[in-house]
Amino acid sequence: MNVSATDLLLELTALYTEPHRRYHDLRHVADMLCKGEELDLSTEQAMAIWFHDAIYDPTSKTNEADSAVLAVERLTAIGWSEERIKIVERIVLDTCGHVPSIEESKKVIDLDLSTLGGSWESYQRNGDNIRQEYGSVSDEDWNAGRGAWLESMMNRERIFWTDWGAPLEKEARANLKRDFDLLHS
Repeated sequence: MNVSATDLLLELTALYTEPHRRYHDLRHVADMLCKGEELDLSTEQAMAIWFHDAIYDPTSKTNEADSAVLAVERLTAIGWSEERIKIVERIVLDTCGHVPSIEESKKVIDLDLSTLGGSWESYQRNGDNIRQEYGSVSDEDWNAGRGAWLESMMNRERIFWTDWGAPLEKEARANLKRDFDLLHS
């Protein structure tokens, strides 16, 4: 498969503008890339941001793995080295559990989760947008899944992995707890 950089950008743009996306869309990618300017991202990290939610089906449990496969296929097609592709693949896979297996993942994970540490209004708006993406899921199933995810995040020793993300930790924990409490009230 012969793919140009332009073809790749057009494909990723098409994926991120699928009609079911409300949070995991181009705004999410742009937000991460803009915030990433403060972090001196490598090309591999920037490319991982583009690919980390490229495949997004709310009914699937393999979105990150599928996105990583797409990254490997497309980056191979445009001539990236195997070493660089493996870094992108690993970062994309690490965004699934938001725990870094390599140093390069830390910045991307923090950028991906940075909205957790925003204002309550912003956090709530993002949560509402994610709920819209899961529109086919019953309220009961959504509440169970969301509650489990919130609890797993609150139980972590740390949410953020970089000095850049560390100041977001307190507000993120407050937002997660407030969300959890509202869900169970």
